[in-house]
Amino acid sequence: MAKAGKKLDRAVFNGESPIRSLFSSPELPNHRTEPPPGFDPERPEESYRQVVPREHRCRYGQFFTPPALAAFMCEWIAACRPRTVLDPATGPGIFIRELLRQVPESSVTAIDVDPTALGAARTVVGAKDNVEFIRADFLTWPAQAKFDAAIANPPYLKHHNFHYDHDIFSEVGRRCGVHLSRLTNIHVLFILEICRRLREGGRAAVIVPGEWVNANYGRGLKHFLLERSLLRALIYFAHSSLVFEDSLTTASVLLIEKARGKQERNAVLTAYVQGEVDMRELMPILKDRLPRTSGVIVQRLPSTRLLKTGKWDYLLSHEVGEKAPGFVALSELAETRRGIATGANKYFHVPYSAAVGHGIRARQLLPCVGRAADVPSVIFREGDFDRLTRMGRRTHLISLHGDLNEAERAYVNAGEAKGLPQRYLLAARNPWYEMERREPSAIWAAVFGRKGLRFVYNCAGVHNLTTFHCVYPKSPDSVFAKALAAALNSRRIQERSKQHRRVYGGGLAKFEPKDLLDIEVPDLRVVGRAMLLRLAACLDDLDVAIRTHSGEAEALNTLDVLVDEAASRAARVSGSEEPTPENRGLSSDSLLLEQQTHRDVQVV
Repeated sequence: MAKAGKKLDRAVFNGESPIRSLFSSPELPNHRTEPPPGFDPERPEESYRQVVPREHRCRYGQFFTPPALAAFMCEWIAACRPRTVLDPATGPGIFIRELLRQVPESSVTAIDVDPTALGAARTVVGAKDNVEFIRADFLTWPAQAKFDAAIANPPYLKHHNFHYDHDIFSEVGRRCGVHLSRLTNIHVLFILEICRRLREGGRAAVIVPGEWVNANYGRGLKHFLLERSLLRALIYFAHSSLVFEDSLTTASVLLIEKARGKQERNAVLTAYVQGEVDMRELMPILKDRLPRTSGVIVQRLPSTRLLKTGKWDYLLSHEVGEKAPGFVALSELAETRRGIATGANKYFHVPYSAAVGHGIRARQLLPCVGRAADVPSVIFREGDFDRLTRMGRRTHLISLHGDLNEAERAYVNAGEAKGLPQRYLLAARNPWYEMERREPSAIWAAVFGRKGLRFVYNCAGVHNLTTFHCVYPKSPDSVFAKALAAALNSRRIQERSKQHRRVYGGGLAKFEPKDLLDIEVPDLRVVGRAMLLRLAACLDDLDVAIRTHSGEAEALNTLDVLVDEAASRAARVSGSEEPTPENRGLSSDSLLLEQQTHRDVQVV
């Protein structure tokens, strides 16, 4: 049976790697570091990409720094006139070459775990008395050396793409005095170790994927850098195409300085690069000055502000105001969960006709939506689901439980013959073919989006797969749920929600279930029954506008006005009295009447 937790990440690379284990031993021979066959030292990075198989580069998380950016990073560390410089993931050696040009008197220690990359770097640089090449895993490198400066492009490997025989997260965390999540990507470990090996007054320039500024696993790194006054400047590239080739991520450059004594810094200089920019235009940052250039949002953000902000993408690209009166976090009004993860969608999520054809009984089937494209608007109705069923779309989730009949047992046997029980998620279930059981959620939230979030009121009461997250309002009132779905779809809330999203290459935004809980919405518990009904009716209007491709802008304008009015009313009420059943509209005695009213405001 497969071991759950060893899943390969397909979101990192434009391709797949069969390697499931990396860095299993700190003992690495320092010989046989020959360049790859056909390697041309006159054009190192370009040639390396051409002659080294993609599978190999993906295994080691190799993405190469553009020359202009390498020169920029070297200029930052060259300003402290370092005698010793560390390059802990040297690759084909672009940083070494630039260092030898800018600070030729410095002594460089170049480390890489990959003998192929190290061989390429040796070939390009040649024999130099002031360059030492070491084949080692930097995270387990036993030397205790300290350095005047460091420069690095660490491997881009997510937590499930590398494996150690010991708990590397605890080990690095202990050395650096920080708690690390086991979901931490390897470049965060590199940054921590680089900082630990800097002498006082030393500098480091590190280029890494930008996702750490929004990911929960980046919290420990943020506190480490800011509480120790290490981060001087942060340059964030909004689109991966500006930096890395063949990568699906954003990019960021950290300019680090280890202050002498107890010197503290209360702010970080940040540059949010929206489009292509000549790196020479960003040179003032190296002298702690604000560059004036189009396409770059430059700010000096207080460390206290950064520490209390969970996700930085929106803060870097917009000046975020404080929480407005009348707004509360969604966590006060609702709970969230991811959608149902099957582990084998084509096997479990099938057309109704296919389920019947296999002899699956009705009690073993759950009505379920699996694709965002099957949900046409902001309300999903029974008619929408029936239409999908008639069209032969995948609409039913096979969730076998209890005693199986002969046909169901045959279906299970067919799945076992295909090796399904060895799949990542299914290997952790007992029995492997039984789905997690839960109530359908009243609201769905689309996981990905480029233009903004989409929230769907689940009027049909069906289940959903992981293409949507589940939002469960804490109130049982269906009008409250519908009003909340309306508010979440407003442009007012959409704009405020951007500070809690994660942004990937090409501007693709993603929300995790916990991210949704931080979105600020009007406190609908205190706005009164009439306001809830007006919001619910506005969602009906928006639904019709989207379906008919007519009047969507007008419906959104009305919705924005209602959201502002709801927030103002909530601010007045919360400032003068506690919520009551009357102004919440949650009285159990009137629930039946409320549900009837809810039906009255729906568009048929």
